[in-house]
Amino acid sequence: MNQTKKLTQGAMMLAIVGALIIIDRMTAYWFTELLVLMMPVVIIMYATMHTLKDGVMLSVGLLIISFLLGNFQLTYLIYVPVGILTGLTYAYFISKNKPRRFLMFTAMLTYTIGELIATFVVYPLLGFPITEMISQYLEAFNEAKSLTGFDYGSLFASIGLDLGKIIGVLYVLSTILMGIMEGVLIHLISIFLLKRFKIKDLGNTNIYNVKPNPVLGYLSLFAVSSSYLINYFKDNEVLYYGILIFSILGAMVLFYYGYIFLILYGSMVLRRNIGGIFILLAMLIPFLFTILLMIGFLYATGPLRTYLESKVQTQ
Repeated sequence: MNQTKKLTQGAMMLAIVGALIIIDRMTAYWFTELLVLMMPVVIIMYATMHTLKDGVMLSVGLLIISFLLGNFQLTYLIYVPVGILTGLTYAYFISKNKPRRFLMFTAMLTYTIGELIATFVVYPLLGFPITEMISQYLEAFNEAKSLTGFDYGSLFASIGLDLGKIIGVLYVLSTILMGIMEGVLIHLISIFLLKRFKIKDLGNTNIYNVKPNPVLGYLSLFAVSSSYLINYFKDNEVLYYGILIFSILGAMVLFYYGYIFLILYGSMVLRRNIGGIFILLAMLIPFLFTILLMIGFLYATGPLRTYLESKVQTQ
């Protein structure tokens, strides 16, 4: 009876994924990213319900139907194996009763490695070189200049930065961050569904309880400020790119903290999504990004965190 139940559950999961792949094809692959994100979650749930060996068998089935029903679509060919590897690795460490943070790190690491391999190895082999993608981004910025009248190239050139090099660095960093974000999403969705279906309780994650790191806040501000020194190292590419990456990473950390503060303050105090609104406005008014970085610094170093806690306590 247990064997029959196991086979039935596996068949139902394959049927659901197969139906979603067909729907994805009918809608010109609008939901591909969602589907490849679901693959590891399905494997994690099934392998946790039964055994890792059963998870491997389901993975083989998912791999076959993804390639066949997906008409060998490029994203399926690249990311389904990455999702399967992430799901099996995550399920294995669940079976070993690893702590939740370790599980999240596992999902982040495996998916990030997959993103890097796809971007810098597989895509160039399939005729999508990185240099061509960067040139397309530059063309998009030039078109934005003609539409909005705002010249990003001149803005960065005024502080000694080359827009093309910035886009190249951002392309690499965004690939890494995409893998990290997708790993975190897989982790959070898995925690929720495993608990919701009473398979395994791994606990809850509340972003309000994740307090910022003041040292990281000061270091990030220093990193952003270091961009003004880049003019002195134009002849040394190693130092030039080192400072550029360091300053961009610092800006990303402050951006993250600023966005987290706006999300928490909006949802817990104002009951409004001011974070999303602020980001949309910042796309039209670049100066608002500077304000967002300062908000992130004040949240990371303490003042805005203390202010938020006082507001939440008086609710």
